[in-house]
Amino acid sequence: MEDGTPETQRSAPSLDASTPPPGGVKPSQIPELMKIGASPVNVEMNVDTDILEPVVFSETFARFRLQNKGIMHSASKLTFGIDASLSNDDAFFPLNIGVHSLIDRCVLKSGTKTICETSDFGQFMAFKSSFINPQHNKQREAVTTGRQMCRKWEYNDGASQGPLLGAGAGRSDTNASDYILDVGTTVDRYDKLPNDRETEIPYHTQFNKGPSASGAQVSTKPVFQIALNDLFPFLKMNQLPLYMMKEELDIELYFSPENRRACRNSDVALPAGTWKMDRNSCKMVADYIYYPQEMMDAYANANSKMSFTYVDYRLVKRTVSKNTVALSGTETIIQNLGGAGRIVNKLFFGLEPQVGTDMPQASIFNNYQAQGCVPAPTGTAGDSTNNVIHNVRYNDNFLYPVDIQNDARMFHNIHQSEGSVPFISNDEYSGQLGLISAAKCMGRSLGPALSQRSFWTEDRLNRNERINSRGIELYQTWKLLPDGVPGVTVPTTTNVYTFRCWLEVVRAATLDDGILTPTFA
Repeated sequence: MEDGTPETQRSAPSLDASTPPPGGVKPSQIPELMKIGASPVNVEMNVDTDILEPVVFSETFARFRLQNKGIMHSASKLTFGIDASLSNDDAFFPLNIGVHSLIDRCVLKSGTKTICETSDFGQFMAFKSSFINPQHNKQREAVTTGRQMCRKWEYNDGASQGPLLGAGAGRSDTNASDYILDVGTTVDRYDKLPNDRETEIPYHTQFNKGPSASGAQVSTKPVFQIALNDLFPFLKMNQLPLYMMKEELDIELYFSPENRRACRNSDVALPAGTWKMDRNSCKMVADYIYYPQEMMDAYANANSKMSFTYVDYRLVKRTVSKNTVALSGTETIIQNLGGAGRIVNKLFFGLEPQVGTDMPQASIFNNYQAQGCVPAPTGTAGDSTNNVIHNVRYNDNFLYPVDIQNDARMFHNIHQSEGSVPFISNDEYSGQLGLISAAKCMGRSLGPALSQRSFWTEDRLNRNERINSRGIELYQTWKLLPDGVPGVTVPTTTNVYTFRCWLEVVRAATLDDGILTPTFA
């Protein structure tokens, strides 16, 4: 040796701040590999894709187990399909949430520890899906997730009979006063009155029928996908370094009841076994990201202990019965939503109308909707347009100095809380403009199917405080709720609603020596 020291007497270099790790990469040069976004340095990235089968599968439950390699991409997908071979009518996923209706509860686990969990996932996505651009629903989501909520103007073409008789019958016009759903197919509307016009969603988004070359009806089984970062908010801002973890990562999915999985154009009770999970379609497309090995080793050595901050959602659920003493009667609740000792960013809730136990599928939204108040009948004393009275109390103070009684302000609060405007029309939110067409979609009249079916309420807790031991209290009054479910002619559980509220709670997870441990912030 040039310095005279035998190589057997040399000690291994220590990986401290002054000594570059293997490969000559200094800790200061190591990019944030776990962060979603552009890397500050130019590095080569490879993606390996695995098609994983569930390690456990049944009609009610499935579990996927991830391999501890690479960095799992947050946009990895789960695929699902329905075996509807026993059905003899047109069936489809709810137009507002698509294939997400299959999941009732989802859990992300590291070893035996729950990292992230969402309950009543279908209702949760009914709110979250309202922030997707309708054009994306039409062009992309219709074939990837089954969501098809897009609108377009319904032009008045005239008719050969009735009040629209006259010039323009059967021809295009420039006059439109109503809107319909734009699902990418032509509406059967020429020379017809509005309530006789109907549109049908594309056959490739229905999972039991489609035309064959001979014109006969054949069974179809389209496959749709759910992104992991939709199931688990943890993955919205973080990617999991599986190669640094010693425990196995599990994804557990609890499937919704059979009659909550889809919709149909028939009012006949759904026979058991009609909509079964398609075992062959239930897979996970897992993407693993790899960087140069030296860089990944250097990152693991420099970040043996690291923390992730994320949000998780806690569900509060109860039954609300409408006051039927008088038409002007109101229903008021004071509900403790919990959150004691936690940091809660915001909360949102909706009121689901309960259709009879065997008939939630008799709607284009199934039961994944939030019911608003209805106008009082003509001649009824009191307000002609009913609304809600709303306030939230926490840490011994009300969030709003004056109770909110204005629907426009309620809608504005959603925008303020989420940072974007939900793609919900005034009719679908509070039913005030009357712009929904009398036409039909998949056999359901659009007016009662859409009007006041997306009345969500959201509040951002703006004092950045930890909730005290009393928790969060909701003061809510609904002035006039409808009987049963408008537009659904089958037997219903009248005057009964399910109240669901989700709290967005701040959590943290620490990866220490390969063990991921979650805590509340």
